[in-house]
Amino acid sequence: MALIVIEGLDGAGKSTQINLLGSFLTQKGVASHFLHFPRVDAPYFGELIARFLRGDLGRIDEVDPYVVAMLYALDRMDASGLIKSWLKTDEVVLLDRYVYSNIAFQCAKLNDSSRVDKLRSWILNLEFDYFAIPKPDISIFLDVPFEFTSKRLSEQREGADREYLNGRDDIHEKDLNFQQRVREVYLLQQSLDPQFVVIPCYDEHGSMLEPDKIFNRIVEAILVHKALVI
Repeated sequence: MALIVIEGLDGAGKSTQINLLGSFLTQKGVASHFLHFPRVDAPYFGELIARFLRGDLGRIDEVDPYVVAMLYALDRMDASGLIKSWLKTDEVVLLDRYVYSNIAFQCAKLNDSSRVDKLRSWILNLEFDYFAIPKPDISIFLDVPFEFTSKRLSEQREGADREYLNGRDDIHEKDLNFQQRVREVYLLQQSLDPQFVVIPCYDEHGSMLEPDKIFNRIVEAILVHKALVI
């Protein structure tokens, strides 16, 4: 029916918004499915991704971003059959991260704009053309105040979804300068893809909005872009 992606920096509140969106769809009588990428609990690719995020394969600047991009792309390729089966029904598929996460996090490791453009094109062609995974009806980036991201990432984050770290830090999360570069790459995508939408998650004073107000902006964007007819 529709493929909706929520993107954002680590700790941006993506899970909260996806939960709100799922509840909203249920109230409207629309069934939905959810997947979070990367699937660190998935066989083969998931374990390799978990090892990378724990730092077992080296520091951020020690692992070739093309290799990392391929690893994340293989995880999505592996899940694409399931996503395609859901999309054949009258149900909505909600994804926490997708291809633009790969672009943002890998391109943020490069300083030269021409190399960034080359890697971006390579990832898009690899995932959507070569692997032929489903294209989103809309990708929404939650642009939160960076002070909020810094605070969230400086806090001790726990939960079953973080067991893959084995008590260690996520190498992407612990580098705030890297997170800032990731944000910059995300923001560039709005001018390159009409289905990529940036949602400001702050008020006129730069303060973080309440989750319900952010959610209202998300629903408005989905309806304006006709990603879903309710």
